[in-house]
Amino acid sequence: MRAIRKALAEASESNPVFHVDEVDIDLNPRIGSCWTSKGQQEAVPSPGKNQKHYLAGALNARTGKVVWVEWPKKNSEIFIRLLAELRRRYRSARKITLIADNYISHKNAMTRCFLSYQRKFQILFQPVYHPWVNKIEQLWKQLHDTVTRNHRYPTMGKPMDAVRTFMAAVSPFPGSQVQLARG
Repeated sequence: MRAIRKALAEASESNPVFHVDEVDIDLNPRIGSCWTSKGQQEAVPSPGKNQKHYLAGALNARTGKVVWVEWPKKNSEIFIRLLAELRRRYRSARKITLIADNYISHKNAMTRCFLSYQRKFQILFQPVYHPWVNKIEQLWKQLHDTVTRNHRYPTMGKPMDAVRTFMAAVSPFPGSQVQLARG
């Protein structure tokens, strides 16, 4: 935690610090509370067999800007694609610090190999069972509250369109355009 606090305190344009994580987007809706008339229960139909898609995101701790990529699998490749996108967008940065959870794709052999050629990146791992340290978790909660909770999409394309609209509106986070992103 000391290293994370220090990195956040020293964040700058030449040394941006990002909270990074992945999120699952499910075809089957996440069930949550919603308003209905007294004595009524909202029916949320399930399209049946679940399908998934994934986002990897990076939340700039200083500016709130969000960089994200999508991929059909939650593996090292989505995380490496996110790192490549950060490298592309922050070319002039001397160092890019990432605050990440301890998910295997953040530290496996494929990721370590990529990072061995990309000395610009530094990864700080948050303590185990400390999700509140990673501020991008709040963005994912907002995504689920706005787009994927109690949705009625019959195919995976529709929720992903809504997710893309949300992600375009949410940066900088907390974005002022989130209400425009409702599906």
